[in-house]
Amino acid sequence: MVNLTYDALDLHVIRGRAEEAAVERDGAPVDVASLTEEVAALAGAFRAVGVTPGAAVLVALPDEYDELVAFLATLRLRAVPVLVERVHAAVQGTEGGHHPSAATLAVRHRPHAVVTATTWPGHVHAPAAVVYRGPEPTDPTVEVAWDVALRAGRTDPAPASRPEPDPEVPAADAHAAAVAATAYVVGDRAVLVGEVPEAGTQIGRRLGALIGGRTVTLRG
Repeated sequence: MVNLTYDALDLHVIRGRAEEAAVERDGAPVDVASLTEEVAALAGAFRAVGVTPGAAVLVALPDEYDELVAFLATLRLRAVPVLVERVHAAVQGTEGGHHPSAATLAVRHRPHAVVTATTWPGHVHAPAAVVYRGPEPTDPTVEVAWDVALRAGRTDPAPASRPEPDPEVPAADAHAAAVAATAYVVGDRAVLVGEVPEAGTQIGRRLGALIGGRTVTLRG
């Protein structure tokens, strides 16, 4: 199965576009190489706390850049990012619909790890690891600060892993299973690998832009 983070980042580095802007964040560019390095470091930290291919990682971060980094880091391990759908102000007289909360998504998907900017209610779901972007960790056996995770991950960054082919499974069957697998979840929507890039979600549009070599503009 193609690794989506490889397509979005590593492939552009290989093609000599490392210094081009991948993201514009509040007017400041982040080049492809820098974003790849940060994503690989966070993926290395995720791997160290036991995130494996197919595992769910709940990402509940208000900062759009942090959300993108955590999303791509999860995809880098071929794990499944589960994102809280952003609720925007009403547009042209329409009302925003109901979107499941982080707690609801945790109950549904039982994530191995949670990345959050608020204190996690352990009674809702007890993940194997919580990465905090803001709150101070209080349980070092489970919780880690975002900056600490990045520093640790930089010592052993994760490559864009791909599955080893099973010689007993026909290539056509393996491909069909791969494209039918869930790539990521946003609120109530599960997006399949075969649907990527898709424009039905904000993160999907951003992933599609990165895969296509276009700069993504983010707010802080």
